[in-house]
Amino acid sequence: MIGVKNFYVTIDDCRFYFRPIDPTDKELLQKGFSQLSENSKYFRFFAVHSKLTDYELKFFTEIDGINHIAWGILDESFNDHIPVGVGRFVRIKDEPEIAEVAYIVVDSYQGKGLGQYLFAILNMIGARAGLKKFRYYVLSENTKALKMLYQLGILRIISDDSIKIIESGVFPDYKFIPKIPELRNVRSVMKKVGEYMFLST
Repeated sequence: MIGVKNFYVTIDDCRFYFRPIDPTDKELLQKGFSQLSENSKYFRFFAVHSKLTDYELKFFTEIDGINHIAWGILDESFNDHIPVGVGRFVRIKDEPEIAEVAYIVVDSYQGKGLGQYLFAILNMIGARAGLKKFRYYVLSENTKALKMLYQLGILRIISDDSIKIIESGVFPDYKFIPKIPELRNVRSVMKKVGEYMFLST
């Protein structure tokens, strides 16, 4: 796969560090989880519990970097490492061109566009890993996420119940994002990410 590198972005005077998740991140991941509101936990995990289990921590951090990709965001503005977001995809074993994808940003950091960076990272890495589709599991009341998926262009709706299962394309770079006003920021972020993290083209 094409080489990638970690990178920093400054937003609203905060210095954010984007890098892959590794097995040493269990404590950071648990710390980030503890900062999530019940609503955010419910939207991401479809349930609310006080902390991640040992099994979840192992699954979320001990990844192979090929079929399971995960990137995290740290706020390093104050010489500390504050976990603020994670995005990941897991390739479906029997459908190797499709991966299940999910994103989460800590509530106090939402609204800064950090989720767009995670979206860009996973799409660009996914495309280079041979993925053609991302499969999203979205609660029907998560209207913000659903709106973005419809703007991006839905390829297939597998389930339209309380938990919607939706497939969308994988976008290799910003040029593939629909040119509509609502996605202008996504296109801009994706262009930046391509410049930041790829060692060659």
